Amino acid sequence: MKILVIEREGLKNNISVVKERAGGAVIYGVVTGDGQGAGLVELARILRAEGIGRFAVSEVAEAAALRKAGFVEEEILMLRCTTDREELEQLLDLNVICTVGSHDSGLALNGVAEARSTVAEAHIQVDTGMGFGGFLVGEPEKILLAYRSLPNVALSGIYTQLHAVSPKGPEVGAQLRQFHQVLDAIHAAGFETGTVHAAGSYALMHFD
Repeated sequence: MKILVIEREGLKNNISVVKERAGGAVIYGVVTGDGQGAGLVELARILRAEGIGRFAVSEVAEAAALRKAGFVEEEILMLRCTTDREELEQLLDLNVICTVGSHDSGLALNGVAEARSTVAEAHIQVDTGMGFGGFLVGEPEKILLAYRSLPNVALSGIYTQLHAVSPKGPEVGAQLRQFHQVLDAIHAAGFETGTVHAAGSYALMHFD
């Protein structure tokens, strides 16, 4: 039987390198897939001890596990939009920041929040070519509609996911240019984007 061994000091060193590379930028610890095999809660605890207090998950159960393990005040972002009412109810109960990546997901989240007489916090997801979901960069009017028509959703951020292969090639540069075009369109319409982030530590380490 094969055993995965993760050296804690080596992991801490890697985190410090990422933090140095990121400068003063906000860092989200993506702990999906059971912490990429390192253990969801175990990895989150190490990240928190190293000064990273924002986390991203892709399943409701992952967010619930973090809250249960004592991550009560930390920001948790759901990296997947959903129209499932039960999932949205659970995400709001867990005080998780939701993702709005389509008109339908925005309406579903707004409806659940309105029924609870509350305002749900969410980030906009933009697909710049990875195909992981989100609003297409060529349809900025749909993104602007989310800012205009969801009174029970507070859009506090926007993100995309960067290509993880050959980051020195044209892919990442093209993605970033497209992402900035979306940001410019939002600002030109008079809206604030809040936290702007792009998932991809590999690209962070290899692309200026």
